[in-house]
Amino acid sequence: MNLQRKNKIQVEGGMSALSDIIFMLLIFFIMASTQAVNGLQVNLPQTEGKSDPTQATVTVTITPELEFLIDNVPIEKESVELRLKAILEGRVDKKVVLNVDRSVPTGETIELFAVLKKNGWVPYIATKSKEE
Repeated sequence: MNLQRKNKIQVEGGMSALSDIIFMLLIFFIMASTQAVNGLQVNLPQTEGKSDPTQATVTVTITPELEFLIDNVPIEKESVELRLKAILEGRVDKKVVLNVDRSVPTGETIELFAVLKKNGWVPYIATKSKEE
């Protein structure tokens, strides 16, 4: 005696629609990552030759209005050192990129540079090549 149903219903999910969605998300994230900018856009000084971008642990920006930002978060000038200590504590890589607008007085940049060197952090000054 055969008690099995003759017409079995198979329930399967459509994998082609799922793979299309995943592929579109992948394309979106690739395009979004190429547009990501580390630090606020400022008018950087120009240098001869090709500048090699460095991957920094932290980016400090000084705008033409002398506003200080750490990783695009506004901060008071007096609090920069304390905030950087909190961020870089326990990290092996202590690179700090300075995005300083070319109209910022040199004294502001040198004061920040001195704070970075005093704490043993490795400062880099962001520039753009004259070819851009």
